[in-house]
Amino acid sequence: MQVGIATAMGKLKEEIALNRDFFDEKEAAFLSMTWTWMNVEKAGRKFFAAYGLTDAQFNALMILWDYRKVSLRQTQLADLLVVNRASAGGVVDRMEANGWVVRAADPDDRRAWFVHLTDDGIGKLKSVKRDYYNLLTVAFENVDQETLAVVLRFNEEFRTRLREMSA
Repeated sequence: MQVGIATAMGKLKEEIALNRDFFDEKEAAFLSMTWTWMNVEKAGRKFFAAYGLTDAQFNALMILWDYRKVSLRQTQLADLLVVNRASAGGVVDRMEANGWVVRAADPDDRRAWFVHLTDDGIGKLKSVKRDYYNLLTVAFENVDQETLAVVLRFNEEFRTRLREMSA
């Protein structure tokens, strides 16, 4: 085992208070990804709470902004948010109560609703977006392009394997 990997595994073992050795480097890598994601979520909750919204609401605002030239149904928004439709409904309900979105009935389907950003929603997004991108800049400070490329390629390959396993 390489010294760098051993050191990283030791640090991770300490951080997660693992009371045994890792089975192997693969288990360590998996737990590292899981632990990192948990830390990202924790930081995200704290960051977005300072702006009076949740990470799901921010993601919905970003998606609605990105799709602003298209009428997006609430079910499509749920798919893009990667949540179930009931969860998306709750997110949209709270955003609508805050005045960030409005829903309009789909004239072709009485059961469907289109979701549109309001001026207040655009303002809310703009108030958070700059600081969000600044946060990413700081979080990835001094990470070189080669390392980012390795991470992106690894994650893409790992997602592919997970999809293949579940097929």
